[in-house]
Amino acid sequence: MSLFEWFGLKRGDGRRRAAEAKELAGDLAGAVELYLEAGMPDDAARVLLLRADAERSVEKRIAFCASASRTAESPELRRAALGRKALLAFDLVRARGASAMRSELLAVARELEAAGELERAADAYALLGDAESEARVLAAAGAIDRLEERLRASMTAERSQRALDVALRRITDLDRMAERREAIAVAEAWTGENRDGEQVADALRGLRARVLSGPIVSIEQGGALLRCALGEEVTIGRGEATIVIASRAVSRIHVRIRRGRSGVEVEDLGTRNGTTLAGARLTAPLPVGRGVQILLGGEVPCAIAPGEEGGCVVEIAGERFVAPLGDLPVGPWRIGLDRAGASAFVVLKTPPGAPPPFLGDYQLAASVELCAGDAIAAARGGAAVFRLPAADRGPAPRRPGGPSEGGPA
Repeated sequence: MSLFEWFGLKRGDGRRRAAEAKELAGDLAGAVELYLEAGMPDDAARVLLLRADAERSVEKRIAFCASASRTAESPELRRAALGRKALLAFDLVRARGASAMRSELLAVARELEAAGELERAADAYALLGDAESEARVLAAAGAIDRLEERLRASMTAERSQRALDVALRRITDLDRMAERREAIAVAEAWTGENRDGEQVADALRGLRARVLSGPIVSIEQGGALLRCALGEEVTIGRGEATIVIASRAVSRIHVRIRRGRSGVEVEDLGTRNGTTLAGARLTAPLPVGRGVQILLGGEVPCAIAPGEEGGCVVEIAGERFVAPLGDLPVGPWRIGLDRAGASAFVVLKTPPGAPPPFLGDYQLAASVELCAGDAIAAARGGAAVFRLPAADRGPAPRRPGGPSEGGPA
């Protein structure tokens, strides 16, 4: 050994001792420098990991672990440093929740896998939704129980997703074929049996918002917009009536129009302010005949005239309503009001021998439920015989008279 080499060894040994002394004294930064000068990178990396343990900031701990991985000469120590860095980064990214970037989480998952932290890498892949990578690293880790549990959960999730897809497809198909009552029943059954049914619940809300319940329906036919009052009878009033009039002179249900022995009849329902014809108060059903002009509550004029197929036309408060007093003929079909429990549907009916209706490319059944936006044709993809406006909310009730008061019937 040359004199130069001997002095070098003595100098390195002195720096090692000085580094150990600084480490014991708590001067970790100084110890790292001296270990590096002494040619002891693994000891420098070990002290860097000690500095990481002493830090409260997660970001600084990650930085020290990264520095230790770059400094270490031993593969085992380098891998341990990388593993600690990856674990800290995983906890940091996971704490961010939804705000964490997918690319960050993927990088952490790969770092955990490279560092041999396979089960934590599986957790990271699970957060990414990467079931294949999760299963792969669990198999590599020998975590058989977790792997079996993950496979069972994956199979359950796949079955649930398939069932959800089938339900959504069924609802969509029924809607396209105008079988909305059945579509609503399928959606209600699904949401009642499945907690995770938000997509079906959204479809159900959308369907309910479009389905028509009457009794007032707008129909576009032959370039004209008809306001139709459906039902076997039509009532007029300011409350729970078919045609609502915003006048305090009118009772909640003031008059009723229906078919009687003498044809279409209008009848006052025992109201406080009454109904008059040419000044005479109605006390019994009045035949409409060729048409009548009555006054509701002494204030609101109402004209009733005969319509097609035994129905009538009602003009009141600046609005005109076609009242079929039964099913409404539209082309070769009929539109009616079908009440089912607490629900009501506007139904398109195809009489025996009549050509089937079409909604787009779909031929419809003999009785289907109509929705706002439907365009019904007599041939597949043909021109519409009639349309239902996309938003059929009806006009706001008008107040035709002054502030006179009239109580309920």
